[in-house]
Amino acid sequence: MPTKCIVDGCEKDAIKKQWCSPHYQKYYKTAPDYRPAKGLRNSPLYMIWFERKQNKVLCEAWLNFETFIKDVSPQPWGNYFLVRIKDGPFGPDNFKWQEHLKRKDGESKRDWWARKRAARIAANPSMEADRNIKRKYGISREQYNEKLKLQNGVCAICGDKEKSVEPRNGSLKCLAVDHCHKTGKIRGLLCWRCNGTLGKIDEDIELLKKIELYLIKHKDN
Repeated sequence: MPTKCIVDGCEKDAIKKQWCSPHYQKYYKTAPDYRPAKGLRNSPLYMIWFERKQNKVLCEAWLNFETFIKDVSPQPWGNYFLVRIKDGPFGPDNFKWQEHLKRKDGESKRDWWARKRAARIAANPSMEADRNIKRKYGISREQYNEKLKLQNGVCAICGDKEKSVEPRNGSLKCLAVDHCHKTGKIRGLLCWRCNGTLGKIDEDIELLKKIELYLIKHKDN
């Protein structure tokens, strides 16, 4: 008598390694004993590793794919993705497998995607900011942090720490990335006051000189 598939709720007959055909195709490559037949690129972990390597969010040891596989395996059965536990690069002490949420019965697509996005941001609070930095300025969170370290955590113009807060949660904003609008080259990290000032005067050096002269003239008024 054929055995049933080991996946909970599945009533189909098992055909291989205790799975039915659909679940075998879905889960076999996440099994601890899985070995790709045609090289490492066929591993189900390859794209997970490659995308994070391209985004420069892996620790030095995990730049080696075989080391990465060894440290994160076994990948849990099912629909899981890799997230960081804390800020900094992915590494042996900074990762966890998190299961993708399932859509609820009767839940609209809009609510479903909103709930998934909220869960991902909760698992990785800097995700949205990291994406914005990469999309707008072409730098990674690690490159941003390195520049912030070189500036001792203060604005490159006024030398003060950021004082502006996020209206949604009251937390301090990160220093803004200042760049040349003609070349796109990153210049430094500025507080929101200084960054906004540059934008309002359209980076006009002559206007800045006139403002300086005006303030000197009326210093004691």
